[in-house]
Amino acid sequence: MEENKIGYRDVLKQKEYMKNVIAAAINRFGDSIDSIAFAWLVYQITQSAAWSAIIFGVNRVPTIFLQPFAGAIVESKNKKKIMIVTDVIRGICVGIVATAFLAEVLNPWIILACTIVISCAEAFRNPASSTLLPKLLDKKLYSYGISLNTSICSAMELIGLGLSGVIISIFSLSTAIYIDMITFFLSALIIITLRIKDEQLTKVKISAKEYIDNLKDGVHYLKGKAFLRYMISIAIFLNAILVPMNSLQAPLVSEVLHSNEVMLSVMSLGITLGMIIGAVLYPYISTLISRRAILCICGYAIAGYYLSLVATGRFIPQTSLKYILVAVSSLLFGTAIAIANTFAGVEFMKAIEESYIARVTSIMNASVVAAMPIVAFIISALTGFVSTGQIIISFGILGIIICMVIFGRDRFAAMEKKRIEVEENEEKITDSEASKSCR
Repeated sequence: MEENKIGYRDVLKQKEYMKNVIAAAINRFGDSIDSIAFAWLVYQITQSAAWSAIIFGVNRVPTIFLQPFAGAIVESKNKKKIMIVTDVIRGICVGIVATAFLAEVLNPWIILACTIVISCAEAFRNPASSTLLPKLLDKKLYSYGISLNTSICSAMELIGLGLSGVIISIFSLSTAIYIDMITFFLSALIIITLRIKDEQLTKVKISAKEYIDNLKDGVHYLKGKAFLRYMISIAIFLNAILVPMNSLQAPLVSEVLHSNEVMLSVMSLGITLGMIIGAVLYPYISTLISRRAILCICGYAIAGYYLSLVATGRFIPQTSLKYILVAVSSLLFGTAIAIANTFAGVEFMKAIEESYIARVTSIMNASVVAAMPIVAFIISALTGFVSTGQIIISFGILGIIICMVIFGRDRFAAMEKKRIEVEENEEKITDSEASKSCR
């Protein structure tokens, strides 16, 4: 099978990989319903914005602090079993919340405890899941495989967000949460059927010191890989630049665009559809234009989106035209996000040695997630001194400056050289192993 003939059809033929994609899509569907239902439930039970903020923050703490250690632990364990067990744990916790709500005994502390357990389970599941890609899919199919996974999951998220309100209004809040519980159990059942090739496990027990040594080894490995560190900086930038959009959506629509909740729906729908389109198109785009061009176009498009929203709110008085411009710009924004994220994910996975995947992806995830509350705190502090429009403009300009720095021609050329060196070394190792096996 020649490289230029590879397409989505080849990924669809990978039965075991598609099982994993379906499990991820079911998980994303449940999470999208839960994101609406759980947020509403928390506020309904607590009647406190402070409690909502606490639970939101606690949900991210394990990713920042626990996942790097979890990645080191996962390396020597059965990844399939970890995914199954963590899915079951998450399903049980969600079921406890829904049942306690029905029994009218639910309180903020139960919600908080279940949130902590769920987040800790996710801290172990994510690195375990990340190690499956090279075991289920050939490297030459990564672009199409990751793009297919992203687009299907985004589509399921869109469906879930659309159905969540209907489910809550027609049935009940607890029904929506029970559906999320069922998706976790379905995911676990699908993972049980996975047949994973070449999973080598360490049979001996590993001490706490050896876990720490594994983590240190992962950090040391990352220090020696400039291209991987570059990909992490791109991932941090992409997630940090989205914080103003996620944290200031309501005031942005009201104060900057001078509109209502309908505009909020237009923005969300446009971004989600754009993310589906971007994920599907990435493999084709990656063959047409250079890596640097992909990053530059996407980076400047993301930063420019913020400036376009302010311009639309200030200079476009007609409501219908405003909706059209926001819908189109949001679609392009979502497309740029998906393409850039898929690029970073594909290149990152290609550059990591398989034995380091869990540790290094855990460190990356922790770094990326840690950047989000830091930026959110900065934005929160700025709101006391400047308007929402000024914050949005500032991040748009800052985004352009950062793109000029990290996507600069000389810097990118240096990283490309590092990437090529990594690929050449891998080829030498592969050829050496092949010659040994022939003997």
